[in-house]
Amino acid sequence: MKTEDTRGWLSSGLLILIFTMLAIGIIIAGYLFYSDYEKNYRTHVEQHISAIADLKSGDIVQWRKERLGDANQLFGNSAFYSLAQRYLEHPDDTETRDQLRSSMSRYMEYGQYSSILLLDTSGAARIIVPDAAAPVPHHVAKDAQGVLQSGKLTFLDLHIDEASAQPNMGILIPIYNQKDDNTPTGVVLMRIDPYRYLYPLISRWPTPSATAETLIVRRDGDYAVYLNELKYEKDAALKLRIPIEKQDVPAVKAVLGQEGIIEGIDYRGQNVIADIRRIPDSPWFMVARIDTSEVYAPLTQMLWVIIALVGSLLIGAGAAVGLIWRWQNIRAYKDKAAVADSLKILSSRQEALLAAVPDIIAEVDENKVYTWANRAATDFFGEDVIGKAAAFYFEGEQDTYGIVQPIFKGDENVIYVESWQRRADGERRLLAWWCRVLKDKDGKVTGALSSAQDITERELAEQEIRRLNTDLELRVQERTAQLEAANRELEAFAYSVSHDLRGPLRGIDGWSLALLQDCKDKLGEKESEYLGLVRSETQTMGRLIDDLLNFSRQSRAEMSQQRLDMTAMARAIVSRLQRQNPTLRTDFIIQPGLTAFGDSALIDIALTNLLDNAVKFSSKSQHAVVEFGQVEKDGRKAFFVRDNGVGFDMAYAHKLFGVFRRLHKSSEFPGTGIGLASVQRIISRHLGLVWAEAGVNRGATFYFTLKEAA
Repeated sequence: MKTEDTRGWLSSGLLILIFTMLAIGIIIAGYLFYSDYEKNYRTHVEQHISAIADLKSGDIVQWRKERLGDANQLFGNSAFYSLAQRYLEHPDDTETRDQLRSSMSRYMEYGQYSSILLLDTSGAARIIVPDAAAPVPHHVAKDAQGVLQSGKLTFLDLHIDEASAQPNMGILIPIYNQKDDNTPTGVVLMRIDPYRYLYPLISRWPTPSATAETLIVRRDGDYAVYLNELKYEKDAALKLRIPIEKQDVPAVKAVLGQEGIIEGIDYRGQNVIADIRRIPDSPWFMVARIDTSEVYAPLTQMLWVIIALVGSLLIGAGAAVGLIWRWQNIRAYKDKAAVADSLKILSSRQEALLAAVPDIIAEVDENKVYTWANRAATDFFGEDVIGKAAAFYFEGEQDTYGIVQPIFKGDENVIYVESWQRRADGERRLLAWWCRVLKDKDGKVTGALSSAQDITERELAEQEIRRLNTDLELRVQERTAQLEAANRELEAFAYSVSHDLRGPLRGIDGWSLALLQDCKDKLGEKESEYLGLVRSETQTMGRLIDDLLNFSRQSRAEMSQQRLDMTAMARAIVSRLQRQNPTLRTDFIIQPGLTAFGDSALIDIALTNLLDNAVKFSSKSQHAVVEFGQVEKDGRKAFFVRDNGVGFDMAYAHKLFGVFRRLHKSSEFPGTGIGLASVQRIISRHLGLVWAEAGVNRGATFYFTLKEAA
């Protein structure tokens, strides 16, 4: 008897060890599964918010470009300038005033403007369209003075209008006397009501969300100022200010220069996840944010599902160990009465244990008919579940039996299957089952024991995530298709414009030449000079059209990237320049052994532009020298083109890479102002950067980087 007791204790200790190891394994598996799910889910959430931030940022940038495009149509418009000049000199000229008002009305209707005002040099309004528009605020009149001094278009940023006490913004356009010496004569103010277009554009969120919001902010001294109306606070635009000491607020992080995905506390004190970024060519920063409680609700739900699953597995493992222990005890006792008593005690304990388990636990025989069920199972299927086939509760066609078939053939492995089941009240629910074979003492299959967890909410949440992903992908595809269509239309338009413009230009040039040749004896020196200027201007315009076409094609051309010999390319370009200009007296220094990775045709265009510019702007030096090489810049290898020419003031460096932007007069250094814009577009397509360093009469150096530069 003593030996049997010892064997029983040893068996119990082994079972406890097995249960402990199973418990540790289940907990670790649950933790690893949740960690991996959490990582993937967070990555998906960040990608989702970033994609929306890309769309919103692009919309805002495009809106600003369109407004500046409207202003540029008016800026330098000779006909409008002439009318404005005439009216400002003769305010009693009603005909001129009516013409001006008509022209201003067309601009207002065409664009997104609440009113357009013509101001004189003192800032006083001389014409207001429409008549009911608000007067000019004092600070706007002051800004108009600055515009007249600078001679530049000025975007009048969001501000509180003095008359309406509401946010307003606008664009100031200087007007000059074109007849005399371009002296300033007035300013046009195009006022923009942000509530009409800008604020709705910002506030729209492209996917369903209860808490999502887009904000724009700017820095004002030691504060981050919200520029648009907010979802959870009334009349907040330009009035809600957050001190920059509160660096856990996304708006503050934005104005301090941080970008990308962050977590923080918004203006309501709620935890949020946000994507923050600078709006290019503006003092604005954008924050696209969602409450973390909404974002991570499915993650929390999944955590509870895993906790419940791990708990049920632990209970199941404990029950299995208890069954084994019971079986061993039954075999240990020979006395039938003792065996009956022991079984009775164990059965009552196990029934109580299984009744307390929240998961469904049920047993079927070899015919897949329910023979036993715990309380959770009868609550789900109904009290009459015993004696019914498992398939009775299947909802719709499914291959549940096919998946678990190996169990009824004696497979000892636990099999997992998800099955739609009909609950006692008729509702369709998705259950996750873990099934294991049951055998008698001779090893014959007697049925299966299964536990189940209701995962309907998790499945619905995952379906919603998949739907949102699909919607976002469709929006991206639609946006891509729109961009491709716009590019095709732009290419067709550019071809049509170039074709239609070249004909008249050739005609003007040809007839001017014929007039010079046929009537040279009848023309005076001045007349011949004027005709020569006409021919020169038409030829310049022809080159300008060609350059514009090439510029537009550079952003659409297919790229074929390969390893490039940059040294050989630079030498070939120099040879071309020397053949084109046999009198060229420039010394070239080209560093040997330079290579890079890129599109050969596009890089050739970019390098040609840089070397040609270096030659042009150093042509007046006594000893012109142009260098091409490579240096280390901020831990990255950068190519450079350096000259010892006239250089430029770095205060105007931001103008270098714009289309038609020039820092020197065309009479001094000819050109169309498109070359450096082409360089920037080509380098950007290669994921590189281009910038310049220079000084007045101290030469200039242009740097650019390329992907995988050697």
